[in-house]
Amino acid sequence: MFLLRYAVANILYQTANESFILVNEALILADESLILVNESLMLVNESFILADESLMLVNESFILVNESFILADESLMLVNESFILVNESRGLIAETFYIVAN
Repeated sequence: MFLLRYAVANILYQTANESFILVNEALILADESLILVNESLMLVNESFILADESLMLVNESFILVNESFILADESLMLVNESFILVNESRGLIAETFYIVAN
């Protein structure tokens, strides 16, 4: 009878020991899962940072495009003023020839 109780107690002890080993392995897996979740969240955070930087670059590009259009508009105004000055010069030259001819 003593051996039977000892055998049952030994089996219960081994079962409990295996249960603790399984719980320990489960906790290790849970810890590894949390590490992976943390790494994933860090990657998501880096993605948001990169997206934010990309949007800032796009915004800067639009600002540069806008400034380019402003400069192009100013250049066209200068070209227009140059044509006006050329026409005025032609008029003055024509008046000078008219005065010299008469």
